[in-house]
Amino acid sequence: MSRLRGGSLLLRSGLLLLLVAATVCMAAFANQLSLRYAFVISSFVAGGLVFALGRIGGFSLRFVLTLAVVLRLLVAWLPPTLSDDAYRYIWDGRLQVEGINPYNYVPSDPALDSHGDPDLLSRLNSPEFYSVYPPVSQFIFALGALAGGEDWLSTFYTIKLLLIATELAGLFLLARLAEPRMLILYAWNPLVIMETAGQAHTESAVILFLVACLWFAWRGSGHWAGVALALAGWVKLYPFVLFPFLWRRFGWSAVWPGVIAAILVAAPYASPVALPHVAESLDLYVRYFEFNAGPYYALKESWRFLTGVDVSKTLGPAFRLIFLALLPFLYVLDARLKWPLERAFTWALGAFFLLATTVHPWYILGLLAIATVASRPSWHWLWLGLCSMGTYLFYGGGPYWSFVIAGWGGWLVLVVLFRQDEWLQILQRFRASQKYRRISPYLPESSNQIRVLDLGAGEGYLGEHIRDRTGAEVWLADVLPMNRTQLPSTLYDGRKLPFADDAFDVVVLYFVLHHCEDQHAVLREAVRTCRGRVIIVESVYETSRDLRVLTFLDTLANRWRSGGRMRSQEEHLLFRTDAEWRRIFRDMRISLRKHATWGRFVHKQVLYVLEKSSVIDE
Repeated sequence: MSRLRGGSLLLRSGLLLLLVAATVCMAAFANQLSLRYAFVISSFVAGGLVFALGRIGGFSLRFVLTLAVVLRLLVAWLPPTLSDDAYRYIWDGRLQVEGINPYNYVPSDPALDSHGDPDLLSRLNSPEFYSVYPPVSQFIFALGALAGGEDWLSTFYTIKLLLIATELAGLFLLARLAEPRMLILYAWNPLVIMETAGQAHTESAVILFLVACLWFAWRGSGHWAGVALALAGWVKLYPFVLFPFLWRRFGWSAVWPGVIAAILVAAPYASPVALPHVAESLDLYVRYFEFNAGPYYALKESWRFLTGVDVSKTLGPAFRLIFLALLPFLYVLDARLKWPLERAFTWALGAFFLLATTVHPWYILGLLAIATVASRPSWHWLWLGLCSMGTYLFYGGGPYWSFVIAGWGGWLVLVVLFRQDEWLQILQRFRASQKYRRISPYLPESSNQIRVLDLGAGEGYLGEHIRDRTGAEVWLADVLPMNRTQLPSTLYDGRKLPFADDAFDVVVLYFVLHHCEDQHAVLREAVRTCRGRVIIVESVYETSRDLRVLTFLDTLANRWRSGGRMRSQEEHLLFRTDAEWRRIFRDMRISLRKHATWGRFVHKQVLYVLEKSSVIDE
């Protein structure tokens, strides 16, 4: 804390002491069902302090890690009071010590009567379900049972010690990828501390392997990244859907080591019935279990309100299919937008939890760890994680639904407030790909030898697509500084372009002219600076109603897109009919070589290809 001085030191020291006190209270209250309200309150206090300290920042990396270890030690003594998952860990581990494959039998099977502990069996939450914990998790359970002896509580603490060690290893590796300010939001987070060191969930191991995957990928070691991701998948199954992101970056060199590692780890647990049993239990979980699943609840209850029909038994599997159908779209987006790997992982896991029927508080720990690598906090997921602590009141008859609504409602609000620009840019890039598809047949075939001017380029995404797809040299020009690409960009006054005659082979104006104060001047400059063809795409109208709707929608979209910077252009907004544009080209003595139309109803669009060689000198 050497960088903290004076009053700032006093303030931060006070907040840190309060965080430690809140963590101690959180652990003490978690141990008694009757004190769950106090547990939730202390969790929210701790979360608020962590968020404040993360915003303040200024802590050294060593201090962040040291306090993270201390906070985990403060809750490590807790027995499994908030969740009964640990009893299944112990059960599966003991079966393995006795030489029994945990995938072969449900705990309630009479064949296990001589092997199981009746007291432990009575504590299991789903004794009629086969185990769904993958091989790496099972290995941890077996090791804990082997070292923990006959007493189930000793076995629990041994398993907990192993999981704490894996999570801390992940944390220390994460410290090499994330800024201290961002690391605070994970390392001191009360949800993370309680669910890893407090309740010993297997997400502790997922964190290590997911972070290791990012670390190896960052170092360019695709094969080791694949191995780490395979191990993460054998702790919890969902990381396997992330493999296509590695494949895009490293090809088969990341996939085949992961496949080999997955086969080797799973081999000791292989049996003819293992896979069918796991699949059966997973299907039952999706169909019959639901908890803190905001989108699922919203759709289910809306359908019940409108029709009186409960669709919960079919909605869960439907959500699973929607997620699987969404994955190829995310893979394509990653390829198109060239996301950083942590962003690709965050989007895929975020979609997974949005479409899950059960989102226990500890489920999103891996997502929180990955999001820490980003340049800005994922406040929506941090908020949902904190509110998920309140869902523990469900087991004590408390206001469970209040926290579900607050968590997911706040998630939506924060996405709109902090992530709307990200969503907008994804939409803009997608629109740019569609624009390129429209004009690509009219670009010269030997595009890698040409110079292209994207006039009125906005964010520059269309020009970026032209460069990436054709290899052309692309320049951008606009009257506002909106460029979000690495392409060279020029600001001009909307009348005179600062380029020589015939400087470009192609000039593109896509949805530009209707914003121009002097459309004729812009057209003349486009023709002057082009030695080949001018490609124009414009929105046109046919009726006065079309014009009113088109004007309203264009104004609304561009205010949102530009954050209000395009307001000055609204007074120049001038849409024309197709016939009017043709007349302008004819009056300017420019020959129209290609013409295409598409779109119906409100948004009718027309493409014009003008040839420079066809301009007749006045």
